[in-house]
Amino acid sequence: MGVRESSTGGALVSPMESPSTRWAFDAYQRIRSRLPESASTTVKPELVSSLAAIVDRFDGFIFDAFGVLNVGNVALPSALTRIHDLQAMGKHCLVLSNAATAPPQRLVRKYRNLGFPIMPDQLISSRMLVSEALARETERIWAVMAPSSAHAEQLPCRGFVIANQNVQANREKLDNADAILMLSAQGWTEELQQGLVDSLQRRPRPVWVANPDLVAPRENGLSLEPGYYAHHLMDATGLDTVFFGKPFSNAFDAAKSRLSHIPTSRLLMVGDTLHTDILGGRNAGISTMLVTAHGALKGLDVNACIVASEIVPDFIAAEI
Repeated sequence: MGVRESSTGGALVSPMESPSTRWAFDAYQRIRSRLPESASTTVKPELVSSLAAIVDRFDGFIFDAFGVLNVGNVALPSALTRIHDLQAMGKHCLVLSNAATAPPQRLVRKYRNLGFPIMPDQLISSRMLVSEALARETERIWAVMAPSSAHAEQLPCRGFVIANQNVQANREKLDNADAILMLSAQGWTEELQQGLVDSLQRRPRPVWVANPDLVAPRENGLSLEPGYYAHHLMDATGLDTVFFGKPFSNAFDAAKSRLSHIPTSRLLMVGDTLHTDILGGRNAGISTMLVTAHGALKGLDVNACIVASEIVPDFIAAEI
């Protein structure tokens, strides 16, 4: 199942325009009390040139996707080289992504088309996690936040899509749904968000979130993701939500299970976001590496962010 979090916490402030990395970091700080507690540490991050400097210390590598392997639909050249090199060395690589829009088979195809030699058993997405939970909730009717491109009909549940529609015009249908699934923010608008808030204020119901990220790196900046809208909803309604994906334990339990043949001490989580990749990895007992050149901390004072968040990676590099 997902991880239920308290509805207490600082209210999010909407970005006036396309969100910046500074805004994103501050937003994560505002909802920090809703995230898992940080494992205490006296570790001082080790600055390294790339994974090449520490590759012998680990046998399994868990990679975040956006900001680490790719930015939007563009692969990072250094990441392509590194993944090929690691697999040639016999190292085990796993992609652990909060992506929920694409079904798993499409996501694998995307990364293979970008040049990454990723097989289906080397991917865990938050959509996979929520699908497993939905398969156990066969009686509920779900209202799903998703565009048509998300192929929500492939989810193992009964329900209907609420994105790209006039929520107010479908008020009765939405109000009669048993639960809400926040799957994808593509095409989501403030009007749709307000319609969902109004419906949940009229009739509180369970809310599941298949992508806890507030933002994701794209070719032209950062996009708002379901996690942002989920926390806005929590601020507006006081409802709790159930999150699937990083930094919550369901994501890292799945990754450790997939790599169970490797001791946890020989695993490394590589990500660009302190509040998801690094926080979740540390709490799972996995060593962590923060990459800074293309993702959530691009252009920020990384050391100041670490001090402010008290989320400390074991290693820091510009790229992998």
